[in-house]
Amino acid sequence: MNPSKTLLAVLCGFFLLAFSSFSLAGVLRILAPDLPGTSEPGGKGRDAETVKRVLQRCGYEAKFLIQPFGRHIFTYRDSNKADAVMTVPLGAKLPGYSTAAYIWYQNGAIYDANRIPPITTVDDLRGRKVVTFKNGIELLELEDFEASLGSVLELSNQRIHSHLLMLGRVDAILADGLIVAEINRRILTSTTAMLELDQLPDLKFAPIFTPTPYKLVFRDPSLAEAFDRCFDQAYADGLIMAIDEKYIGRFQRALGYRYLGF
Repeated sequence: MNPSKTLLAVLCGFFLLAFSSFSLAGVLRILAPDLPGTSEPGGKGRDAETVKRVLQRCGYEAKFLIQPFGRHIFTYRDSNKADAVMTVPLGAKLPGYSTAAYIWYQNGAIYDANRIPPITTVDDLRGRKVVTFKNGIELLELEDFEASLGSVLELSNQRIHSHLLMLGRVDAILADGLIVAEINRRILTSTTAMLELDQLPDLKFAPIFTPTPYKLVFRDPSLAEAFDRCFDQAYADGLIMAIDEKYIGRFQRALGYRYLGF
């Protein structure tokens, strides 16, 4: 074989490999929860878009691996399928390096005002049948109050929450107001909604819990530092506020203008 051709082939292979490695190095696999309107496939939703846009400022592309909330954290802890995990409670201990809080969720009570009186405090839940997300009683710090509730269901699939509320099977959903508002919108605009419901519900949101901060955890400390730095820049430039306005703004009326000040 011609030595010059052999050398050329080797060099071409080297540069192709180098280019491929460089490209892959710019893609980060992020484990993310399945939360309607907040974190969905394709980087859609308030939470996912925040992570995606901040990482873009750092020169990275996010590839989201969507799993049910909670499972996404266990998958990160128990495997090497991802470079990072997002939407992690601020106090959670995981292997890797944590960022500062990058997003807050506003949990509250969502109820049908046609069925029950107004809810303004946690005490108004006394004797009520409620449904919440997995480990919701613990995360909402309701362990001491749980015995005062009429009944409690913890379900990972928050779409079921809204069906239970609209059918009158529970009195209130205890969850993030924005997520529930998006699920309710999808249900009430579906072709089958009118067939299932005797009357349209008068859904209200009461932010009776303190906003909850969440962080990312990266396996590489330099990536955690870079994310915090790029987030601060994005916040200063107004990008974070613009993302919040994009996703929260259209639900202001449904949320009673009481979601994180919007």
